[in-house]
Amino acid sequence: MKPPHIFIAIAGLLAVVAFLAPGVPFIIDGGIYHDMARAMAERGTLSIGDNGGVEDAPALTKFLTIAHDGQVMPQYPSGYAFLAAPFYAVFGAHGLMLMNALAFALSIWLSHGLARRFYTEETAAWTAGIFAVATLTPAYALGIWPHMIALSFWLGAVFTAVVAHQTAQRRNGSLLFVLSGFLIGCGLNVRVDVFLAGLIIFFWLQLFARPRDRVAPVLVALGMAPGLILSALLNGMKFGAFTPFSYGDEVGLDSGARYIPIAIAASAALIAVWAVNAPALVKTALSKPFRFYSLIAALALVGAGLAISPLRDFVWRAITGLYVLVINLQAHDAYHQVGVEKNAYGHLLFWGYPKKALIQSLPWLTLLILPFWNAVRGRNTIAAGLSALAIAAPVCFYAMNHWHGGGSYSMRYFIPALPFLAMLAANGFCELRKGIAIERQTILASLLIAGALYLGLQELGQAQERFFAPGALYPQWLIAAFLGAAIVVFILTRKEAARKAAVTLSLFAFAYAVAINIYEEVVHERTRAEQRSMAI
Repeated sequence: MKPPHIFIAIAGLLAVVAFLAPGVPFIIDGGIYHDMARAMAERGTLSIGDNGGVEDAPALTKFLTIAHDGQVMPQYPSGYAFLAAPFYAVFGAHGLMLMNALAFALSIWLSHGLARRFYTEETAAWTAGIFAVATLTPAYALGIWPHMIALSFWLGAVFTAVVAHQTAQRRNGSLLFVLSGFLIGCGLNVRVDVFLAGLIIFFWLQLFARPRDRVAPVLVALGMAPGLILSALLNGMKFGAFTPFSYGDEVGLDSGARYIPIAIAASAALIAVWAVNAPALVKTALSKPFRFYSLIAALALVGAGLAISPLRDFVWRAITGLYVLVINLQAHDAYHQVGVEKNAYGHLLFWGYPKKALIQSLPWLTLLILPFWNAVRGRNTIAAGLSALAIAAPVCFYAMNHWHGGGSYSMRYFIPALPFLAMLAANGFCELRKGIAIERQTILASLLIAGALYLGLQELGQAQERFFAPGALYPQWLIAAFLGAAIVVFILTRKEAARKAAVTLSLFAFAYAVAINIYEEVVHERTRAEQRSMAI
């Protein structure tokens, strides 16, 4: 089958499964999104409730909602309600799951298309496959959380910017840059963090793709304007606050005030990078006449970071946040919430299942060593630069508060990074396996062995609680470590044995990730079915 036919088949399959999966109830965030879709479909309103018709009574707010002018307003962006209303009107709750499933299929297609823009057809195929089944996306494909919808806009914006950059005709490229910004503006009306896609594209253009082009970033910003204005108008209606970035309640982790210093620093960086040719400046700074002074300046910056208390605290918080969210979520101890608690052995659980850091969902993560090593040597720098920015944006943003995703098993806030992680991993794997034939039987054997091992560890954990979290989390460290070691040995020695070992370990790491994430989706659907039975 050709790629278009494959993606149509995937979309059709996901659409069918969306109607077979348990529908309701949806709780916490999902409950709010369900209410938003129903209110827009049935009453054409942003409000999901009022005071129940009791004169002079306060609005009947609940968790994650705000009272405004006697109405109950959801804290989340209302673009979701407009998109979801037609699906809900026709199919009810399963329509919301259908919309989500179709967005997942679209994201798979965009991941494939993005990889084709930079690499071979083989790499693009592996990218789509890794993203679809060897990342944590399956657990979010059939729900009604907005992550897949937002990812479609996020990926669409980046893909359009890449096409614009590679387009020979100036006029067509300019229109595509505007369209890229427009998609970002639409997306931030679904999830506010889609604005990070704008930063990714801006820095990618100025640092890697078009360092001399001052117009393209402005075109992207102009394209974002309608979406920003719409978001501000909707927030004005909901909260009385004419700003595109508001959840209504300026307290806690959602408070915009927490990010003011970061916004100021980011704005300064944007202006500086836009105003100068950053790559040329770096090249000059590293040249022989200026190398000593550049070293002194770098040491001075490090010294300032260590000496200035607020800056030192911020850097340390970000570093520990990266360790917690990427390497070991069990080290998290900043705060807890209902449903996220530690068991008698000190293991952090959600609904009785261990919460995983990013590498504990993606044991193949160390494959990225090879493409980044190649980028340092000047190979595929534009692709690696885009991927590095796209990965760093959500990961670093959420690491600043150690925000682990609350009600979820895995790092759902890192979903926007997954297509780019998959693309780099696919590139590294395809480079390793050049000249090495991989039979379908080998792939099947890897899946069976990895699945049997993972299920065996789950059974051990069920029998002995002390092994429950370690069995579900820590084998991924070993797989990633062995894979990373094989790749490093190959880079340093170029020995064929190291390359073959890296290919074998890569296949096993992919298979283990498939086992982890498919198992998690099965557990997730079983939990929803149990909750539905309880509700009935």
